[in-house]
Parts: sequence; C-alpha cells; structure tokens
Amino acid sequence: MSDGTSSRSAAGVVAAGVAGIALSVLLLFVTVIGGVTGAQDAGLDLSLTGMILQAEQACIVSGPVTGLDPQQAANAEQIVAAAFADSGENTQVAQIALMVADTESHLQSLGPETGNDGSLGLFQQRVSQGWGTAAEELDPAEATAMFVQRLLALPSWSTLAPWVAAQDVQHSAFDGAPSPTNGGSTVVGGNYQANWEFAGLLLAVVAADGNTPGSCGQGVSGGLAGPASSDGRPAGYSIPAGTGPAHTKAVAYALAQLGKPYVWGAAGPTIFDCSGLTEAAWASAGVHLLHYTGDQQQEGQPVTATQLMAGDLVLTPGSDPPGPGVAGHVGIYLGDGLVESAIDPQMGVAVQTWQAFVSGGLIALRDPDPADG
Repeated sequence: MSDGTSSRSAAGVVAAGVAGIALSVLLLFVTVIGGVTGAQDAGLDLSLTGMILQAEQACIVSGPVTGLDPQQAANAEQIVAAAFADSGENTQVAQIALMVADTESHLQSLGPETGNDGSLGLFQQRVSQGWGTAAEELDPAEATAMFVQRLLALPSWSTLAPWVAAQDVQHSAFDGAPSPTNGGSTVVGGNYQANWEFAGLLLAVVAADGNTPGSCGQGVSGGLAGPASSDGRPAGYSIPAGTGPAHTKAVAYALAQLGKPYVWGAAGPTIFDCSGLTEAAWASAGVHLLHYTGDQQQEGQPVTATQLMAGDLVLTPGSDPPGPGVAGHVGIYLGDGLVESAIDPQMGVAVQTWQAFVSGGLIALRDPDPADG
C-alpha cells in the first residue's frame, strides 16, 4: 500500500532471453528500478583499490544469465557487484550502471576501435577525459567503480531521472535520442533511457541468479522456525539482544500494535497506516519522524542489510509508489529476518518475513536514531 501520496527495443538473443525469465524471479526483483535514495557515499573517501576490494568481498554474483553470452554475463555480474559494494547496496546505482554499460558497449569490454576517439571498456570511457588508465577502463570492476564514484559525486544525483544522471556523468555525444516514454520527443539522456527497463530486468536476473541469501541486498541473516501466530509473529520471538535502548522502545511499541486495523492516513493509537505506525513507534522512543514514507526515506541515516538493527526502517516501492526512487511502503525491522508494518486494509498491522516484505523490491534501509546502540 502507498500512504502518501522505457522500454528496450528487441536486440536479438539478449532481449529474447530476458523475455523468457521466470515470472517468479521478475515478481521478486523487477521493481528494483526504484533504488535507495540518499545511499551511503562513504565509498567516495576510499581509494579506487579499496573500492575494488569491497566489490570482491561484499557481493557475490555468479552463474549464467539467460540471454547473455558468458562474457556479457560475467561483465553484468561484475558491474552489479562493484556498484553494490561502492554505493551501500544501492539498487538504483546498479541499474544506472547496467543501463549505461548496455547502451555504450552491449556489456562488452571493448578495446580500441576505429572512430571511437579512444573510448574503452564497458562504459566507453577515455583516458583523455580523466577516466583513469586504459587498463582500468578495460577492467569491468575498476571501470564500474570509476563510474559510480562520479555518479555519487553529482549533487543530488538521486533526485535526477536516472538517464539524466547518466548523461551528466558520461557527457555522451549521442545525447538527445528520442524518449521511449515521451511521445518520441528528445530528452537529456534519451539514448540511455531507452535501455532503463532492460537494465532493471537484467539486474533482477543477476541479483537472483546464483547468490547466497543475504548477499547483494537480497536478504538478511536470521529467521525463526515454528508456526506463526495470526499476526505473523513466529513463536519464540523476542527483541534481539544487543538492540539499542531507543530501538528497543520503538520495536516494543510496534509489537503492541499487532492486529490493529490499517486505515490510510492514521497514526494511532487504535488504527495506523504504514508510516503512521513507524512514526508512532519512534515517537515512543523520543524520535520524531514525519508522517509520510517519502520523508522517512530521508530521515536518520542509511544502513546496509548487514548493519540492520531491530527498529530500523525498511522501505519498499509499495503497491502504488509515488515515483522512481521514492518509497511507497515502510515497515519496522524486528530482527530475525522479520518486518512489521501496517500492511493494508485486509491484513492490518502484521509481521512478514523479510523475503515477503521486500518481494516487490527494496528502496532504502534507514536508522532513525544512529546514535543509539
């Protein structure tokens, strides 16, 4: 539920293969086109070598990708791994990187070619324009890290249309292509926009294919065995040890609301919508949140799946997202791979597994009180 408020032309075997992706995978991941607004930019303080090491350690992707040849698949996987590692597992960053690489090179790390003015690699970057060395441009992980560094350095990059942000980084000479969603009119970054939807589908496949749960932003550790109660809370649940005192208060308040009705615009004490529940829960801990999911997406500080503490906010596209990169639904993380939210008028306030809660995509993870715990 919401409480607030491009398509790629066929390209032979690639498009045909992606069209055959299993429906279950698409339902799980296709809405990653949102992305995490305000993602961590700590990677900007790291050396390029440090970012590559993060890429190697933080996200493991492997295996074939339907519709791509082995080298294209390997390149797509390296792009996702590097983009996630360098941006705090920001799905929008990863999708932008895939969109640009597909537009520039069809996911092939191209060497020097006649007439390309020295453009190299997946992103067709040039040494003459300050894009590192030729060896770095031709290395998929290093080329992605350079691209992500420049993207995150753009002021307010996350508020721009993804293809506009891409053009601001790339300065493509082919800018002004007709927009696939604007009646054929030309737009900034239109050549990239044409591949935005395909990049989302490709990201869904790469993130789903061959990964260990918990890697690449797909899930969190934990999980409780045993039957769940009528409100979805598994038998034996308790607030995890080590949860900060303010986070504990917020979780305790949220748990006390289980089973209450969902009503759009409500913030308690007897009825709630999703952001009304998280607002009230954190108010019980002395932390003020605005009563709108899009605002809560910006409050506190971003965290990654490995940093999540019970009480943190989990924001997803929802059934009616306000727009690209803006969350439409929010829940409160309980630990043990569980999320509580005011789901909808049918289910009310209830607990879902992490996998169920983020099945339509993950927009952001936020800690409303970074000083706690």
